[in-house]
Amino acid sequence: MAVQQLREFRLKPKAHQSIWAKVGLPAGEGPVLSDAINHGFSIDVVNRFAEAVSMPVTNLVQYAGLSRATFARRVKDKEHRLKPSESEAFARMIRMYEAATLMLGGNKADAIQWLNEPAIGLNGKRPIELMGSESGTLDVIRLINRLMHGVYM
Repeated sequence: MAVQQLREFRLKPKAHQSIWAKVGLPAGEGPVLSDAINHGFSIDVVNRFAEAVSMPVTNLVQYAGLSRATFARRVKDKEHRLKPSESEAFARMIRMYEAATLMLGGNKADAIQWLNEPAIGLNGKRPIELMGSESGTLDVIRLINRLMHGVYM
């Protein structure tokens, strides 16, 4: 009787591309991100983020605390770059989106919905409304961390 050889078969895990890579940034933290912020994000980063979260650029610009006129000037500018403070605002937005997506098991649609709904832990404010400031972003990320660890109040 011939002995049959069995081979082990394993599926390769799908490579998950981070939101940072999707928008064209090299990293989501550390000195590489700091350098990118200080250099100023390309307008393409904003456009790719808007596409990734299925949201109009004009809404993201508003949530970042920029006026439409300021953003239009950046688009028309020769370098097509945001200023460092504006880049920081978009980095906060991406960070908040990343945290919400992680909390909701990678479901992009659920993360967007959660960011757009009033949260009791934020005194009824929508998380997306707090993206424009570092303090607001930290409040949202703290809430996400509490929710992920079962601490609701």
